[in-house]
Amino acid sequence: MPWCPECGTDYPPEIAACPRCRAVLEPGEPPDHDDAPEVVHRVPDAAAGALLRGMLEQNGVRAILRSATLPAYGLVRRDWSTTAWGEIVVAHEDAPEARALIADYLGALKRGGAVRDEDVEGSGG
Repeated sequence: MPWCPECGTDYPPEIAACPRCRAVLEPGEPPDHDDAPEVVHRVPDAAAGALLRGMLEQNGVRAILRSATLPAYGLVRRDWSTTAWGEIVVAHEDAPEARALIADYLGALKRGGAVRDEDVEGSGG
């Protein structure tokens, strides 16, 4: 069965390109799904995506920020089924930790409050 090299999804033989990623499908069986990258969060804009990606990497989780637009096509979207600007992608084994970190971070933002010195790396006189 053909499969998408970007998201790892299997498709029936009559499908030629992934409807979500717009990537041309690869023939045969996909590699082990444990190695496939996983979308952990959709972001509304580039700034929010860069902020969350930076937070994940600061916590030791390697992350990729992927835009929903097609490169060199301006505002032409790769996936018209979402209103998100893009998505954060991590390795499958890092996905649970990444989701937990994002949930904690967004929860802290929602609660608000003062920023403590220990929250800011490299703070000091």
